Amino acid sequence: MKDRRGLKSVPMASEPEPAEVGVEQEDFELVRRFKHDGDLAAFESLFRRHQQYVAGLCLSLLRSQAEAEDAMQEVFIKVYRGLAAFEPKVTFRGWLYRITVNHCRDLIDQRQRRAEDSDDELLAAIATLPKQETQLVATMTLEAALAKLKPDYRVAFILQAVEGRTIGEVADVLGIGFEAAASRLRRAYQQFVKAYDAIDRRQ
Repeated sequence: MKDRRGLKSVPMASEPEPAEVGVEQEDFELVRRFKHDGDLAAFESLFRRHQQYVAGLCLSLLRSQAEAEDAMQEVFIKVYRGLAAFEPKVTFRGWLYRITVNHCRDLIDQRQRRAEDSDDELLAAIATLPKQETQLVATMTLEAALAKLKPDYRVAFILQAVEGRTIGEVADVLGIGFEAAASRLRRAYQQFVKAYDAIDRRQ
C-alpha cells in the first residue's frame, strides 16, 4: 500500500517461505561450484537468477534507468571478484543486497559531490506540467524531494519507505546499530517531509 507520496507501508518481518529456502540452497550450490570447481556456468546462472532483482534495487536507489543499468553491471563485477571470500553465514541474496546498496550509496555520494543541478532542473520541469497530470506531478515531486536528502539519509529512507525494509534490516545493511538506524530514519523522514511539502507549496 502506498500513500500520496508513492511510499510503501513497512511490512512486518516474516519467516521465509519454503520456496525461498529452496532458492537459497540452489544459490549456495551454485556458489560452491564456482568457488571450488571454477565453474563459470554456475556464476552465469547466479547472474541470470538475480539480474532483475539487482537492477530493480539499483533503480529504486538511484532513480535513473541509465545509472541503474551501469550500476547493475558494476555490482556483478564486484560479486565475481568477491565470491571467493563469500561464506554462507548469510544468504547469497542478502550478501548481494548489501553489495548493491553500498555500491549505490557510493554513487549517490559521488553524484552529490559533483554538485549536479538535476534537482533544480526537475523543479523547473514540475512547474511546467499541467495540474491535471497529478500522478506525474506527484512522481516528479517525490524525486525532487529525494534529491534534497543527504546521501546516507536518502539510502536509509529509500530502503524503508520505498523498498519496505524494517529498521532492523536497514541497520544490518548499513552496518550500524538499531538505534542509529532508527535515528537516521527519523531524521530522513523529517527532511523528506519538509522538502516534499516545500516543493508541493511552490507548485
